[in-house]
Amino acid sequence: MSSAIPTTLPIAAALPEVIAALRAGASVVIEAPPGAGKTTGLPLALLEAGFAERGDIIILQPRRLAARMAAERVAELLGETPGGRVGYQVRFDARVGPDTRVRFMTEGLLTRRLRDDPSLAGVAVVVLDEFHERHVDGDLCLALLKRLALGARPNLSIVVMSATLDGQPIRDYLSAPDPVTGAQRPAARVVSEGRAYPVAVEHSSAADTGRPLENQVLRALHRLLEDPGAPAGDVLVFLPGAREIRAAAAACEGLARVHELLVLPLHGELPPREQDRAVRPASRRKLILSTNVAETSVTIDGVVAVIDSGLHRLATHDPWSGVASLQVRPIARDSATQRAGRAGRTRPGLCLRLYTQADHDRRPEHTTPEIRRLELAGALLDLYAFGVDEEALVRFPWFDAPRPAALSAARALLRQLEAVDARGRLTDVGRALLRYPVHPRLARLIVAGRERDVADLACGAAALLSERSIYARRGAGPPRRDRDADSDLLVELEHLDAFAERGAAAARAYDLSTGTCRRVQKIREQLRRLAGARRGHGRRSRRDDADADALEDALEAALAARETALCQAALAAYPDRVAQVRDDGQGRVLVLCGGGSARLSASSVVRSAEWVVALSVASRRETDARAGREAVVDRACAIDPDWLLELPGELLADHEELRFHPTRARVEGRSELRYGASCSPATSSRGSPRASELLRRRRSRPGPRAS
Repeated sequence: MSSAIPTTLPIAAALPEVIAALRAGASVVIEAPPGAGKTTGLPLALLEAGFAERGDIIILQPRRLAARMAAERVAELLGETPGGRVGYQVRFDARVGPDTRVRFMTEGLLTRRLRDDPSLAGVAVVVLDEFHERHVDGDLCLALLKRLALGARPNLSIVVMSATLDGQPIRDYLSAPDPVTGAQRPAARVVSEGRAYPVAVEHSSAADTGRPLENQVLRALHRLLEDPGAPAGDVLVFLPGAREIRAAAAACEGLARVHELLVLPLHGELPPREQDRAVRPASRRKLILSTNVAETSVTIDGVVAVIDSGLHRLATHDPWSGVASLQVRPIARDSATQRAGRAGRTRPGLCLRLYTQADHDRRPEHTTPEIRRLELAGALLDLYAFGVDEEALVRFPWFDAPRPAALSAARALLRQLEAVDARGRLTDVGRALLRYPVHPRLARLIVAGRERDVADLACGAAALLSERSIYARRGAGPPRRDRDADSDLLVELEHLDAFAERGAAAARAYDLSTGTCRRVQKIREQLRRLAGARRGHGRRSRRDDADADALEDALEAALAARETALCQAALAAYPDRVAQVRDDGQGRVLVLCGGGSARLSASSVVRSAEWVVALSVASRRETDARAGREAVVDRACAIDPDWLLELPGELLADHEELRFHPTRARVEGRSELRYGASCSPATSSRGSPRASELLRRRRSRPGPRAS
């Protein structure tokens, strides 16, 4: 049978060396530039070499869109559709069947599969594609796969592919002996130079970079279309996200119509049919407005010009919500080189950068790996689930070791969430958290919600907290002047339900982002299925029968109980975000249990509570010179300070002070409960009945004591 591997792929010449190394029992590192065809060519080569006879071939991708499109392309070359010999598995979507041998999937799914099946039975080869993106899940997978190959699965083949990283350090890592057993295996490094045409690069002036981004894109597009010397072909524009893509599409609409260009967006929120339109050939010239998914993961033929905003949305740790959030940041120089190279796939091209040469030269060579900049509670929980205890964690074979302070903070958080004990052993709560594919905080919210019989509300709240705001303008939201509620999440859930029922009408009424609402709905439904949660009921209208008042009162009481239970679940997930509320004459100030303060947003519906849990920050605003920059909390839940007594861990402690009273000429004591560094739920000073009762109840339970 003739090979399905196109001979035009630059990677084709290097594939025999890769196959020979794998057959000899070595791990392999492949260096190949974007467009070399490694994502398409290697799976076909592994199939033709018979590796699928030993088990599945898993190709890890950093993005869902890339996994789906790569599977479709490889299946197409085999004359099939996804679900035959080639398939894909991503969050919310899968196309696999009984004959599937090549599985494209995202890195997080393999981590979960390893957790369920530590030996990875039935898998012959794992390929980590686009490893240069350095996601936490990718680093964790690589370390676990190496440990597995040096132990229980010596016949497991590992391939690491990168477009920009130097492959030698990865090769050295894979061939290094295990720090405990001393076992090791060889590793080979294969380099494919690829074929690329020269690309001319032009930078913007400092004056032009001050314009709105969409106007800069329009100006650059006008330059390409009106200059007779510019290459004629498809134009690829790199923008940080879907919102910027929509703004640029609107700005360029008129010019594109004059020149008969198809304006096609490309990002992960789009339906597959629209994503495919941007990638596949068209009868007219295309203007493709894309996120960095087109940087390395997806190759688009026909592109001869690139407009590069120099920006992307980067996962960063949000210390307030406790989960990763996407922030617009400048790209590194290696990403700028990759983006420019997309214009030189088939002929000489042109790249217009919407930033200055000096700006480019000041940027770092590579983006800092996630393992060195993100919060690590999720990765650490996975390691504990894999049986890596505190002693083994010190010797765990990371490719890049995380910072000790980050690991210490992750340990502390997992203890506060009741997920692990002091020795790093999983508790029953910790094992329950592993069921949900979200950050441990959000999984704790769901588990606590199930315990309180409000799993449906908790799943919705976790979905909201896992994504960007559902409102088109973060922190603005709908008019809330007439609301005083226990939680901003409850109002957001009402608006999300309204969107599910009324669609565009609700989006207009509440200023909702339709794309984000759809994504949050998918996440909520997935979490509901995993939690076995039934859909709850919101507020209901009055009935006209004789028992209307009684029924309404009963419904209101039941709803209030559910809302209280959700706030209790939020406290279990964010025990370190407790704050006392004070009014400083300019608004509501939150005195945080960990020290410091923040301001409650005017858009928050939590208006009368004295104690809250701060869940997320909308922005930071300038205050006076002494205060500097101030955090503004846009999501909060009201809590009762009595609930703090039921929390485990070391945040709540008795604090005692002895001082000499000169007038009375005696030593007097003061005792108080102190939550964290600065919050005092109550004090026993001078015989406060409530404080005495709280102290009595607290001291009847084992717990820490500070003096």
